[in-house]
Amino acid sequence: MRPARRDAAVRWQACVAFAALCLGACTAPQQLSADYRDVPRTNFKHANSTYRIFDKPSAGKLIITRSVGGAMSDTMLRGVTFGAYNNAVPQAEVEAAVLAFLSGSGRTCTTTEGTKLAAPRWEFTYSCEVKFTAAP
Repeated sequence: MRPARRDAAVRWQACVAFAALCLGACTAPQQLSADYRDVPRTNFKHANSTYRIFDKPSAGKLIITRSVGGAMSDTMLRGVTFGAYNNAVPQAEVEAAVLAFLSGSGRTCTTTEGTKLAAPRWEFTYSCEVKFTAAP
């Protein structure tokens, strides 16, 4: 390859990498709503994916999003292919991760609603079985 073409190819690759990095930054949940601002993040693995979960048991709702690496790669692939390759995780798969998370935390719950806030971020509301204990 000629030096001029090689330089152009390197510049193009640098531009694509920079654009992917900028797009990937948009996937970080920095702008969580005021409802979740002080909620601690939990990392949760389910079905070969890692998720970040911001759970508010007192309100019966949570926000779930892919890990930073997963979200960046999803955004990068969509950006590089100009949206032709849609690698978004389907709602059913995200909901299964939510139910596994709730079950793993010792709660018997069902999801009542799922809302896509912004790719790849979802908010789910849930209802859990209440367990009462009787005091003697």
